[in-house]
Amino acid sequence: MVQELAGADALVAAAIVGLLSVANALGRLLWTGVSDAVGRRGVFVAMFLLQTPALLILPGTRTPVGLGVLGMLVLLCYGGGFGTMAAFAADYFGLRQVGMIFGLLMTACGAGGVAGPLLIAVVRERSGGYGPALVVLAAGSLLGAAVTFALRPPVSPTRRTTARLTQALES
Repeated sequence: MVQELAGADALVAAAIVGLLSVANALGRLLWTGVSDAVGRRGVFVAMFLLQTPALLILPGTRTPVGLGVLGMLVLLCYGGGFGTMAAFAADYFGLRQVGMIFGLLMTACGAGGVAGPLLIAVVRERSGGYGPALVVLAAGSLLGAAVTFALRPPVSPTRRTTARLTQALES
């Protein structure tokens, strides 16, 4: 993408890919600390909302530095998702459920890791550019923000019964 959109040579493009990997790793560290301070749900919403405009701006960017900065922002958030996913699952479903839920989340991530690049390649080939594919990814990111914002932890049957008893006693 950097070579095609910005006319960068292979060495510059490879350097940017290396920086993207660093951003991914830093995101795993940065966002976990932020999520401990402000909460997982807010962090996930913020990561999705930061990625959305970056993905929309990317195809119109024509400099290697611009593409690198936007790509690093996206990968910083992507890494943050991996870094906070298990804690988010624990917050919502309890520590006993984390293993199973995290396994399902990682399976979904793996499926996305296969489907995403294929989607981008097919859309790019048919449309002649990256724009439409990145719009689809941005829409997915925006949908992720909306779903995360709307999520509430499930109430266990024990909590539900306790809440009903408390209400009955207070009445």
